[in-house]
Amino acid sequence: MARTMMLAQAERDLSWRAIFWSRFRRHRLAIAGLVILVLLYAAAILAPHLTAHSPYAIDLGNRLEPPCATHPLGTDFFGRDILTRVLFGARISLSVGFVAVGIMITAGTLIGAIAGFYGGWIDNVLMRFTDIVISFPALFLILTVVAVIGPSIFNIIATIGLISWPPVARLVRAAFLSLREQDFTEAARALGAPDPKIIFRHILPNAMAPIIVAATLSVAGAILTESALSYLGLGVQPPTPSWGNMLFEGRDYIRRAWWYTVYPGLFIFVTVMSFNLVGDALRDALDPRLDH
Repeated sequence: MARTMMLAQAERDLSWRAIFWSRFRRHRLAIAGLVILVLLYAAAILAPHLTAHSPYAIDLGNRLEPPCATHPLGTDFFGRDILTRVLFGARISLSVGFVAVGIMITAGTLIGAIAGFYGGWIDNVLMRFTDIVISFPALFLILTVVAVIGPSIFNIIATIGLISWPPVARLVRAAFLSLREQDFTEAARALGAPDPKIIFRHILPNAMAPIIVAATLSVAGAILTESALSYLGLGVQPPTPSWGNMLFEGRDYIRRAWWYTVYPGLFIFVTVMSFNLVGDALRDALDPRLDH
């Protein structure tokens, strides 16, 4: 009997994966975006092995050199290879996106789950606190906090993650308000399961689809926020490369050396667009109401 139930569950899981992939692969742009993201992360990880240049080595004799065989994307004002700095900058930008979103999803999921599961005054207190946080313009609040505590990669990650959670909390709360009334939740209560077990083992797995979509789309927003902070001088500090501070450094040379700003901006655009395409495809693939 147990073996039969396990086989049935395995068949359902296999069927669900097949349906998910069938829906996802309809979005060819999302497939292309996913391939681009995989290549970007691989290039960031393997950056020291993909280039013979150092991202910090100054060569004033070759400064503002246009793209050539030695420097495929040209050099900056200090003669540093832009391709090398873009690859090493990808480590910063992509890491900020993932880690900050991890913090954001964790905080938003916990607050939304507690509010949606317990309801009542707990829900009112947590949601009013969420409304207060969300009422502030996120970018200006992040700018203020970073300006006060100081610019660094760790401060940026923590600030973005701890300020951007309210939309996730609202999303999770809405899912929990519906799922807590389902039969499987009532059955778990009747069997005497403690609240944490019901929340994390029974309800949360059924609310993961919107959370996954929100996380994917939020990575793009976190990368843009980090780039904006670095461009304004409140993010990653030179000489450590990031896409945002490379744009800042090249702003005065747009007419003289177009490659100085075009390539970092192009990497930001392609990365953000790829995450958005993948996020949209995930939303369609994980929503059974959009089966078409």
